[in-house]
Amino acid sequence: MRHAEKGRVLVTGASGFIGRHLCTQLSRLGHEVVAVSRSGGFDITSDTLPLQGVTQVIHLAARTSVPASWQEPVAFHWVNAHGTLRLLEQCRSAACPVLHVSAYIYGRPERMPIAEDAPIAANNPYAFSKFAAEQACGFYSEHWGLPVSIVRPFNVYGPGQDSRFLIPFIVEQALDPARERIELLDLAPRRDYIYISDLIDAIIAVAQAAERGTFNIGSGTSDSVAEVASKVAALAGTHKPVVAVGVPRQNEIADVRADISRIRQVTGWEPRVSLDEGLRRVVEMARPC
Repeated sequence: MRHAEKGRVLVTGASGFIGRHLCTQLSRLGHEVVAVSRSGGFDITSDTLPLQGVTQVIHLAARTSVPASWQEPVAFHWVNAHGTLRLLEQCRSAACPVLHVSAYIYGRPERMPIAEDAPIAANNPYAFSKFAAEQACGFYSEHWGLPVSIVRPFNVYGPGQDSRFLIPFIVEQALDPARERIELLDLAPRRDYIYISDLIDAIIAVAQAAERGTFNIGSGTSDSVAEVASKVAALAGTHKPVVAVGVPRQNEIADVRADISRIRQVTGWEPRVSLDEGLRRVVEMARPC
């Protein structure tokens, strides 16, 4: 998939939120997409990848819920770390390049914006499992010369995302006439939100880049939960109050903001969708017909 050449691209986790958008865009660009996913009967921890003729693997398959990872740390590590190790070994045998989609693994940042060489401080079992997967990627790259790049998305959002995630959860409450207010656990944390189409463009840009490496993907700005909720309420045309009804999550991080200068320099990628525009799209897509 070098330099925008058309190829046969295998996407793991293809039925997930990011995977669906990625497969659609790859097909639009003329690539042949081989889609594998748990919902389609593929198990990354035991099944063999269909790599014949594949020119690039984009690895999305993972367990992803931070709260659930506290309940099932071994299961998360098994899928996210061991599953990635198995994928890397198969790709090594097939001499097939890999783009691994990782996660935010910096914990509480020492300084902002957060660059790729900032200290890793995985502060939950999910992040720990994704860091272990990154270490496996580095090992295969260093010792076997497997072409591997890593992207670290910050807070991804967009139409079709599961309501377990913050923004669709806010939108669901804002649009529900039975709800008198928007209830959230904690209004203070600030996050760097990246719209799904911008993430997809970044993934494809890194897959096509001549230079391998690790790349943050974010907007370069941060907004608080309260600010996001207020924006959503305004877009939904509601005056519902936004209230905090819980306590801060375990190991909560106050603020994160990505340094995206590396991906800019290597690929020319820029985020195009502002938070205001992205939230508008999510609200409009979620409105009842």
